[in-house]
Amino acid sequence: MPKPHLPEPFPHIASVWTDPITGFKVPKVPLKNLQWREKLLKEAESDKGLQGELISACSESISYWVNAFVWTYHQFDVNVDGTRRMADHADVPFITWEVQDDLFNQFVTNLFGEDVKDRDILVNKSRDMGASWCCTAFLHWLWLFRPDKQMLQLSRTEPYVDQTGNMKALFQKNDYINLWLPDWMRPPDCLPGGKNRTKMHMSNVWNGSVIDGESTTKHAASGDRRLVILLDEFAKVEHGGEMRSATRDAGLMRIVNSTVAGPGTEYSKWKNSGQIKVFSLMWWEHPDKGKGRYTVQDATTGMWKIRSPWYDSEEAVRSPKEMAREVDAEDNEAGEMFFSPGSIDKHIALFAAKPKSHMVIDFKFGVANDHMPDIIRRRKLESVLVRKNSKGPLRLWANLINGRLDQTKSYIIGIDLSKGQSASNTVFSVKCRETKVKVAEWADARTPPYEAARIAVALAIWIGGRTGLPYLKWENNGPGWDFGRYMVIKWAYPFYYRSKRPGSVREKKTKNYGWNSGRREKEELLREYDRVLAHGGYINPSKEALEEARQYIDFPDGSIGPACLVEENSAARKTHGDRVIADALTIEDADGPKGGGKINTVYPHKTAAWRKKQLMDGRKSKHKWNKAFNFGS
Repeated sequence: MPKPHLPEPFPHIASVWTDPITGFKVPKVPLKNLQWREKLLKEAESDKGLQGELISACSESISYWVNAFVWTYHQFDVNVDGTRRMADHADVPFITWEVQDDLFNQFVTNLFGEDVKDRDILVNKSRDMGASWCCTAFLHWLWLFRPDKQMLQLSRTEPYVDQTGNMKALFQKNDYINLWLPDWMRPPDCLPGGKNRTKMHMSNVWNGSVIDGESTTKHAASGDRRLVILLDEFAKVEHGGEMRSATRDAGLMRIVNSTVAGPGTEYSKWKNSGQIKVFSLMWWEHPDKGKGRYTVQDATTGMWKIRSPWYDSEEAVRSPKEMAREVDAEDNEAGEMFFSPGSIDKHIALFAAKPKSHMVIDFKFGVANDHMPDIIRRRKLESVLVRKNSKGPLRLWANLINGRLDQTKSYIIGIDLSKGQSASNTVFSVKCRETKVKVAEWADARTPPYEAARIAVALAIWIGGRTGLPYLKWENNGPGWDFGRYMVIKWAYPFYYRSKRPGSVREKKTKNYGWNSGRREKEELLREYDRVLAHGGYINPSKEALEEARQYIDFPDGSIGPACLVEENSAARKTHGDRVIADALTIEDADGPKGGGKINTVYPHKTAAWRKKQLMDGRKSKHKWNKAFNFGS
């Protein structure tokens, strides 16, 4: 992360602001603004011409309308030293900050811009930045000054959409805005109890525009057609994926507003997808919270962080998770993270590196499954096809010797299988047992288990090592069962993990092949992986794998898995293939073959070492008996 640029001085609030659209001047100092508003309303009360001019100016500029006529409601203020105090007045004029004006401008540009391809916008925000008020004000401005417009406000429950007295509810903000508007600007009968203001509905009889509301069920907005749809507190809704899909065709522009609620929510996926414009409305742009803001750099990770006196005081009384959720808008840290984020950040900073090479590996054309037992027994390297390819699924972080990994070392491959239907990856993670370094990784989402078994054999033969073949350890749940059947039963691969019988001091191996992922077994495996990441004993240079570990959370049902499966059931989580499980399976390798003794090394075809071995094998064969001895001769 580069060092953030923080313009100084801050806050920079002009005592008098000139609206760039209308050219009208507006005082920004609260008391001056209040006095100016009072004078403006008195002058316009009986002056139809001035009323017309003001309505025209407000219809052109939402920022002018907000700073001249909109009020907001709040309960506390922030002192210079960062502490909070009870607000002197709950009802105050809405005087925008610079970042809020930027947000209004972005709303207008997204909706009315001619060259805008995708009009949706997501607001990534800290708490108390006025985001919900800005979103509501934008829809209200359209309702007042744009004829025949249909808007829809959605929040996670009906009381958050419309509940009398609840200022968190969206329609109460609309009512509050209307309450402070002059009679000549407010449409008739639109205050609570009026015929044009019913439950979750508000209509403007002057121009035919309407704002409706719904709670966010998976069928909300289905079949609807709206100019703008506001998805408020979207990180906390159920069925977020269905909501995102249903509202795509229902609205020309969607405003997605929420504080974060952890990784795996549809809000988090959408925000990080690159498929929507993201507007940051963060605490350091707050004129009080951001006073005295400064930057610090982590000595290990090199990452920069913005702080202020207010931030320091909040950090002293809030938990890290609360800071991530309410202040920093960090999706991962805001959730029930399984792995320590600090350990992952440091591991990435110290060890993450780009692969030295990418390769494609498979068997040569014509190698049938029937040949696999013989190929494995004889380690027939000449049957394997390996070639460099910048987009190949096999990534290597080790230097090759004669086209292979170091043959004086031994290796273990951790394997996590997917169904090969592009939903998740099948992953082979290769660790050197002597150096404890991950040296290679193969990942692909479209390879079914039976094809993955062939790739695993090809990879194992190519890897070789001082034990002749690497030790395999795969997750046996779901598609792993089919993989294991091929490897052990049909092809007789010799070195593989067998499950252990728990409950005794010395756990004995069973005849069952593969690692079975129960809830207890998975937690024990991942706890050990978390420990070695934090305290040493394993080096993982794969940034993608470490970033996936950052996504692991504790689910409400007690299971563990990637946050992207937050809406899946526990059975789906068990069969999800990814890098984290594959890496973790390589940590405990004590059961692998020990090597030593005579090493049956298979050398690359037609190399000098290969020629020498052919010569020695030829000499030995001359001394062998080629026929039975005839005792009668």
